[in-house]
Amino acid sequence: MKKKVLKIIALVIAIALIVGVCWFANALNGNPLSKMLAEKAVVAYLAENYAHTDYYVEKLAYSFKFGNYYAHIRSEASMDTQFTLYIDMIGNVHFDTFDDVLRGAITARRLEQEYRDLTDQIFDNPSFPYPSDIGYGTLEIYPQEALDDPQVNDIPDYALVQQDLVLDQIYDIRELGRQAGHLIIYVESDTISFELAAKILLDIREEFDNANIPFRAIDFSLQPPLPDEGPRTGFEIHFKNFPYEDIYEEGLEYRIKTAHDALEAYYAEQDGKNQ
Repeated sequence: MKKKVLKIIALVIAIALIVGVCWFANALNGNPLSKMLAEKAVVAYLAENYAHTDYYVEKLAYSFKFGNYYAHIRSEASMDTQFTLYIDMIGNVHFDTFDDVLRGAITARRLEQEYRDLTDQIFDNPSFPYPSDIGYGTLEIYPQEALDDPQVNDIPDYALVQQDLVLDQIYDIRELGRQAGHLIIYVESDTISFELAAKILLDIREEFDNANIPFRAIDFSLQPPLPDEGPRTGFEIHFKNFPYEDIYEEGLEYRIKTAHDALEAYYAEQDGKNQ
């Protein structure tokens, strides 16, 4: 009798382990039945909502983070027509992101990547004299609703309007960089001075001018090296949205110090509001 009870207990434990493993595998990777339902749901959804288009499923996969399936949709003819469907485990499409296409978000993303590829030619070049873990370029492009929101106060006045972008249009990326290109670079040095910051800024401008890669403004930080242990300490020079046209030798140290002091005052004001 005792052996029979032990066998039953062992069987229950084994079944529980199998169920647990299956549940974990399902949560991690989905399951074949749900994937089949998702595939059918995507085909039906595209036929119902985007008939007579050349849209196709580039990828269908399971999201461990959200516990559902998603499908990346693309167009054969339109490089900016890309969106995602989100499908639950029983084959219901809950929403898609096609509105991003209509609002210019995908076009903006393409242009930002094109500009970043340009600036990476400088920042990633072994000959660049100021290698940094943080050095890249981006285009300042924002949706109209963000530009109109009084609570959003960190958008530069030179930003482009996302909704003004034209789907699939080939833009002069250098001209966009001249209008709204924004560089961000952090440089480490054992010496921290406004004189050195001015020299580095002039060197950066020369590098980009020689490569014909325009920019509108730059975020810059000159900071001591990170120690082997603990946080970075010591004086740092930093400023944001420093205009390209202000990067010239005469009076540059003063303009940098003014921009640095203004950013420090802004941070102090924000800290005061949060206390």
